Amino acid sequence: MSCKQEKKEIITEQPQAETTSKPPKKVLSPHTSAMAMIGDAHIHIDYSSPGVRNRMIFGGLLAYDQVWQAGAHMATWIETNKDLNIEGKELKAGKYGLFVIPNEEEWKIIFNTNWDQHGKDEYDEKDNVLQFKVTPKISEEVQEHLEYKITKTSDASGTMSLSWERVVIEFPFEVN
Repeated sequence: MSCKQEKKEIITEQPQAETTSKPPKKVLSPHTSAMAMIGDAHIHIDYSSPGVRNRMIFGGLLAYDQVWQAGAHMATWIETNKDLNIEGKELKAGKYGLFVIPNEEEWKIIFNTNWDQHGKDEYDEKDNVLQFKVTPKISEEVQEHLEYKITKTSDASGTMSLSWERVVIEFPFEVN
C-alpha cells in the first residue's frame, strides 16, 4: 500500500476468550519510609516492610547471629543531614546502610557506608562506620509488618525503633 492509497480498516470478529478478573497482586513487602525533624536535623529511614505471614521470623526465617539488611529486597538505609551521637559515638551526616545481627539476648546495630545494595549481597564489615548493641524487647502483640519509627524526645534528641513479629528494638540519639 502506498502512502497515497486509502487505508481501510478491516474488522473481524474474534471469539471472546473467557477472562477472569484477578485482583491486583498484593505487594508482600511494600516499600515505605520513616522520617522526622529533630531540631534542624532531617532523619529519613527507607526500607521495604516484609510481613510475618504466620512464620517464625527471628531464629527461623532470619537466623540468629547472621547479618540482616533490616528489611526486604534492597538494604535499608538511613540518611541524616546533621551529625548524630548514638551510644556515645558520632555518626557523621550522610547516608548509610542499616544492618543488624539479631540474637535472642542482644542485637548488634550497624551503620555501613554501602547503602545501595541488594539485601546484604555486598555487605563488608570493613565498611562499618558505627556499631553498638541493644537488648531486644519482646511484645505481647504481633507487629505484622516491619516498622521503623523516629520519635522526637526533645529539641535535640530522639529514639529510633524497629518492630517486627514480637520483637522491638530501640535506641536513643542526640543531634550534634
